[in-house]
Amino acid sequence: MLEITTKMPKILLSPTAGGESESPRCHASPVLLEELISNILHRVPVRSLLQFKCVCKSWNSLISDPLFAKDHLCASTADPNMTHQRLLSFTVCDPKIVSFPMHLLLQNPPTPAKPLCSSSLNDSYLILGSCNGLLCLYHIPRCYVALWNPSIRFTSKRLPTGLSPGEGFSTFHGFGYDAVNDKYKLLLAMRVLGETVTKIYTFGADSSCKVIQNLPLDPHPTERLGKFVSGTLNWIAPKMGVSDEKWVICSFDFATETSGQVVLPYGDRDNVCKPVINAVRNCLCVCFFDSRKAHWAVWLMKEYGVQDSWTKLMVIPRFVQEDSWPWKLIPHDELCTCRGFPALEPLCISGNE
Repeated sequence: MLEITTKMPKILLSPTAGGESESPRCHASPVLLEELISNILHRVPVRSLLQFKCVCKSWNSLISDPLFAKDHLCASTADPNMTHQRLLSFTVCDPKIVSFPMHLLLQNPPTPAKPLCSSSLNDSYLILGSCNGLLCLYHIPRCYVALWNPSIRFTSKRLPTGLSPGEGFSTFHGFGYDAVNDKYKLLLAMRVLGETVTKIYTFGADSSCKVIQNLPLDPHPTERLGKFVSGTLNWIAPKMGVSDEKWVICSFDFATETSGQVVLPYGDRDNVCKPVINAVRNCLCVCFFDSRKAHWAVWLMKEYGVQDSWTKLMVIPRFVQEDSWPWKLIPHDELCTCRGFPALEPLCISGNE
């Protein structure tokens, strides 16, 4: 990777007939072609790009282009070494966002990651979700939602929730990007005075908020945060109207603002215990304990919504935690039950899969 600095580029000069160089204005040509410059800038961190906008008018125009921002995002997320990806955490008692570099955690052996304070916020917030490097925050004292870009420390317009401090609580929520309408949206279900009210917030110049009726996510999902995949939010929840414990993935499409369901893998869905879903490599991933085979199974839906695209990635032997650390593998012929077993959540797939 080439290193870009804020120094002005050198100029190649064409020699004149007298052996002396003419003025750079006459025969000046840049060392790098525009296409190559653009290719390099796509690999530069955001904060450096903000400084490079001052280099010249052409760089300012290029970096300010919304299309460049989307291409830069694609280049960052496609990085196999995950050097640009971070794990973010927010604590209510200490109003700051702490980030941890992902690539250090995936090394073998992993390197302890030192937390880096990456926020300039000075109040109490909750993180309601993240997408494309943006965080959706809920301001606890004033009960509004807003987007925050930790790379450039920019906060969007505030959207009030209509609640008062201490009134109501979130039953489920999710944040993501509507690519059809080029909008970032938040789905927020609040339990107020015994009634669930579900609203969808749209951020942007024409920001808005409206109520979503009859969203079939009752009983409530096992986790509040919906996982964003392919323009949809997804929760794992018990299947309605079934006496024995069955599970289904409930989904909400941001573009159409309608709900649906995603069926678990055919082969193992009748033996699912303690399922957990997540977004891994922009795909829906589920991990659950197979009560019949007595192991954990990790599945990846390579094409969202296509049942046949479910692919089993790995099988993990079951283990339990004894009274004393560490975790212990238990024999296969012991009682097959998942009571007391921990739930495993898939986080990511390293480059050495």
